[in-house]
Amino acid sequence: MHKWVQIWKLQRVFSGLYLHALFLLGSMRMASCDCSPQQLAAIMNCSKHERHTRNYDYMEGGDVRIRQLFSRTQWFLSIDDNGNITGTQDPTNCYSILEIRTVSEGGILAIKGVKSQLYICMNKAGQLQAKRLYTDTCNFKEVFLENYFNAYSSMKWTKNGKQMFIALSQKGRPVRGKKTRREHVASHFIPMQCREEERRID
Repeated sequence: MHKWVQIWKLQRVFSGLYLHALFLLGSMRMASCDCSPQQLAAIMNCSKHERHTRNYDYMEGGDVRIRQLFSRTQWFLSIDDNGNITGTQDPTNCYSILEIRTVSEGGILAIKGVKSQLYICMNKAGQLQAKRLYTDTCNFKEVFLENYFNAYSSMKWTKNGKQMFIALSQKGRPVRGKKTRREHVASHFIPMQCREEERRID
């Protein structure tokens, strides 16, 4: 019995050291990110993802959510100051924090980088582009999929009558819209919910 207690205490010590090391590593990674305290707070709270038990009230218009969009291909969608839209595997990357704003009924959204202040848009050829000013090319329809992921299709453009989606390849690169389909893994995202989304990030 005495031996078991000693082993149990030793396990607790190692467990505590492991958690402490993880905390220090996370702190160092956060320190290397050029973010404001509010942005760091938002990142720290982007830990829960939405399921299909959602509140659909935001689809009535006017709602703003702060999220990270995590692709099924294991990348966070990001948009930097230079307008580069790509994937990052660093969950502390400030450019992956997005403002998702409802612009009309039916789940029509505009997606903007919180740090870069650039909108994610799509041109007629299906390429993702960054724009400083909002236009109708920045409108996407949020589609709730049966597998608990979401897909985001352009409201402005279609290709031969087929929807074109925001998508990230296995290498984290944007996929041209005309090559995307609703059922493609690259088009599937989980919105990572920020618990302190009411804190505006300037």
